[in-house]
Amino acid sequence: MKKGLLGITARAGKLAVVAQSIKSRIGSINRQARLHWREIVLVVAIATLAGIASYLGAQMIDSWLVSDRGADLWFAADIPRVFANMTERLSNHSRTKVHPIFSLIAFPPVFFMQKILGFEALTAVRLAIATVAALWIGALFILLRLIGCRRFDAALFSLLGATSAAAMFWFVVPETYPFGSLSILAALCLVAIAQYRKLSAQWYVVVSAATLSITTSNWMVGILATLTKYRRKWAWKITLDALCLTVVLWSVQKSIFPSSRFFIVFGDSEEKNYMFRQASGGFWQVLQSFVAHTMVMPDMRIIPHWKKFELLRVLTQRAIPGSASVWGSIAVILWIALLGLGLWGIVSAKQHRQLRIVLGFSILGQLALHTVYGEETFLYSLHFLPLLIVLAAFSTLTPARAIALLLAGMLVLTAGVNNGLQFVKAKDAINTQAAPRAQVIRQMELKSAAKLYNP
Repeated sequence: MKKGLLGITARAGKLAVVAQSIKSRIGSINRQARLHWREIVLVVAIATLAGIASYLGAQMIDSWLVSDRGADLWFAADIPRVFANMTERLSNHSRTKVHPIFSLIAFPPVFFMQKILGFEALTAVRLAIATVAALWIGALFILLRLIGCRRFDAALFSLLGATSAAAMFWFVVPETYPFGSLSILAALCLVAIAQYRKLSAQWYVVVSAATLSITTSNWMVGILATLTKYRRKWAWKITLDALCLTVVLWSVQKSIFPSSRFFIVFGDSEEKNYMFRQASGGFWQVLQSFVAHTMVMPDMRIIPHWKKFELLRVLTQRAIPGSASVWGSIAVILWIALLGLGLWGIVSAKQHRQLRIVLGFSILGQLALHTVYGEETFLYSLHFLPLLIVLAAFSTLTPARAIALLLAGMLVLTAGVNNGLQFVKAKDAINTQAAPRAQVIRQMELKSAAKLYNP
């Protein structure tokens, strides 16, 4: 009896300690929230606006693009397959061989919105992408604050990211790239936070697995983040743990989505078909797209599909940077100048050594990869965008901060106008190809709406 009472007392004591620890952490969170309430309000505001813009932009594109006929038309993207993977459990999930657990991540929220909230499939997918856009802009703002940017500077460069060609064209369609870009931002945030406070190795395992989980090539960012923090032996152990975690999650995914393919494949003939494509134009064309087209949309090529001649594709490869408009030409010059100041900032900075290493090698790694892989470099631009924005933001940490802010402000205006005009052009090119029946229905809806306002 006495031992039983002592055991109960000991357990009660442990529970009290745990409760006190939880109470202490909640109190700490409350204090931090009160201290940084302005940042919290600002980040929520810009994230909300980004989500709304994403959803409204998606509504401008005709729904026929997610049908089988829409494959390969929007800058060579496989939008119908991704849409099917986000909405249908028994669709073809074979591309998990390069997007390991994308289906496991993207399908559940869409399923919830469809089955529980009653949304249509297309609406649910658009809301899911809009949520990712909101999280992306919020994470970018937080990262910029972590590297030392002032509140105004971080907000301005976040707006610059939002008005970029990559963001404007890829946060409005169902694709894997918004998710992949968010995982890259998570890895960069982890590196930045680790320079202020000690973090558990488990954080590196989770974030490294996240970068691998969406797109295998993005694992380079997760691995670099780990290598800059830990000695080689521990770094590889954490990397192996991240791989094992991804394999476990893939196994769960396989039980839900039977057509999922394993992501460790050697000598895959399909992936080899995307390498050293003549249509990419070689290193110089890839470099131009990587640096310029990611921010400023050039004069797009609208050409017949090489298989479905009745359909038109929208492409950017081999386009001259800034060729879409006078606004675009000015924007490219401003962007190059801003990147030049950012390069000066990242080289001369004495702080954030680990982040600067990860950022630099990630940019070089992505450029090297897409020099040999793919033919439409803009297709992957959302993976480059956060890296280039952070590089440019280092310009505000130099003595030329005033010049950097002037360049960034002018770039938001010029690139925003140029990219907006080009988005309308691309949208019209897609919408005019809708099936005749869909076009008739759309015209009837417009006439009905017109009668309501003009009886």
